[in-house]
Amino acid sequence: MSRALPGIAIGFAVTVWGSSFVAARHLLKTLDPLALATLRFAIASLFFVGPFALALKRRTLSGRDLLKMAFLGQLAFSTYFWLQYTGVKLTNAGIAAILVVGLFPSATAVLAPLGGDRRPGPRTWAALVLGFLGVTAVTMAGPGEGSVSADYRLGTLCLIANAFGFAVYTLLTRRWMKGVAPVTLTGGSMIFGSLGLVVMSLAAGPHRLGPVLALDSTQLAALAFLSLFCSVAGFFAWSFALARMEASRAAVWIYGEPVIAMSLGYVLLEERYGAPALAGAVAIAISVVLVNGRTGESYKTVKE
Repeated sequence: MSRALPGIAIGFAVTVWGSSFVAARHLLKTLDPLALATLRFAIASLFFVGPFALALKRRTLSGRDLLKMAFLGQLAFSTYFWLQYTGVKLTNAGIAAILVVGLFPSATAVLAPLGGDRRPGPRTWAALVLGFLGVTAVTMAGPGEGSVSADYRLGTLCLIANAFGFAVYTLLTRRWMKGVAPVTLTGGSMIFGSLGLVVMSLAAGPHRLGPVLALDSTQLAALAFLSLFCSVAGFFAWSFALARMEASRAAVWIYGEPVIAMSLGYVLLEERYGAPALAGAVAIAISVVLVNGRTGESYKTVKE
């Protein structure tokens, strides 16, 4: 049984992260993207206050570390989830998962020098071209057989920027935060990011949080799921698994997220995907396989 625990843990993490796109889509029927991101991480960050405070008490973080962590928090939480939820709202759960998860390895490969890594080789560039064609197909085709709206295209652009933004976060984290415990890095970044989201929400107008009172029981459950299962339990399950199995093996599992998101979106939200969009998803999946596997190993530092 002990040998099976890492697989169970990572399966749990990927399942809840894949489901997070569907939960977010359900909540975005009532909340706007900024309000949802603020609520989710204001709640989730409370569970990381203790470990982060302990790291501060032990003085394991320098002032420069805190400044870098504050910047990374705005990148990985404030900007990342605002863009992601805007994309989910304007497209759908399945398309969002395809673009966010599928583009991350390619985005990391393109931006590799930012983290001090080597530039991609010819094979990687060929994979990136294929992935670009897949993204183009998804963007131009739309989720179903109908016409593609301007909002849908704006949503896909937000999701593409989302993937590249997290790639920047990941590469800078590897370069700046070596030696910092994952729970400290995630907790500190989330706390700083949550503060940034609160400031953004207040600047946009406190009335944005008013619709929280209109959430029904299923939406409240979805908010609790995003805050507790995806942001807290999923992180600890992933960290538990990574401590007991190779990162390259663990990274393969993350590509199950779009499958889970599309399946649940089809069943629970009645989302439909046209043939061109599905063909684009396949092209992105093939490009992921071809891209250097190392880019996937660093994925889930703070992800879903």
